[in-house]
Formats: sequence, structure tokens, C-alpha cells
Amino acid sequence: MAGETPDPLRDDAESARLDFARSLAAIRGAAEQRRCLSYADVAAASFLPWNAARRRMDPHLFAICAWSLDRGGAMLSAIVVNKHLVNTGRMEGRTLAGFTAMAQRLGARVGDPVAFLRDEQQRVFDWAEKERGHDLHH
Repeated sequence: MAGETPDPLRDDAESARLDFARSLAAIRGAAEQRRCLSYADVAAASFLPWNAARRRMDPHLFAICAWSLDRGGAMLSAIVVNKHLVNTGRMEGRTLAGFTAMAQRLGARVGDPVAFLRDEQQRVFDWAEKERGHDLHH
């Protein structure tokens, strides 16, 4: 409404939308370099600060993994880790628990969570190698 002062705490879904294609491209770019990226890097690919994307990240990464698995790919979010662990690719605590819970929701058999994560990360790197030069949407 004209003359209304905007509420800075309002959750504006339009301005805080994570872009599927941009996130996928960021993940693929990192995977082609055989490296991990942070959740904030995924948010930045959609031109969002982490605090604007935070609550939407889990369902967003779930959708990306579901898309990939539906095409015979890997759980692409395996290489998306906390910023301080990007160099090691490790997930810890709630992050690892959330990743494995998502994997199970998507039909994966997890077993040892750390070994499962490492295997999925390798599958993501292999996927990127195979897809190099191909259009992401085919």
C-alpha cells in the first residue's frame, strides 16, 4: 500500500528465492573442480545473502537431489558443506544427520553416514566429469 513503511523483518518469498538452475550450475562448477562449496556459496549463486536463503536451503537442496537421482545421478548436495569445512568436505553433527535423513527420504540406504557421504561426494565428482560439456537440463 502506498505510504506504508516496509517491514525489514518480513519474509519476502520473491526476493529470497533460490534459483534451481543457478544452484545446480554452482554445484556442478565446484564438482568439475573436484571441490566442495558452502551453503552460502549456493545462496550467493542466486544473489542472496545466507541469512535470506537459510530457511529455504534444505528444501531447495532436497529438490536438486531429487532431480539428480531421478536422472540416475548422485546426491548433489553431498559437496555442499559448512563454510569452515569446505577444504575437507566433511559434514558433522546436525549437518551430516540432515544429509543422511534426506538421502533416506529419497530412498538411499545409508549405513555408515561418513562412508556414505564420501561415496556420494565421489559420485558427484564422477557425475560432473561425465557431464562436462553437456547441457544441464537434458
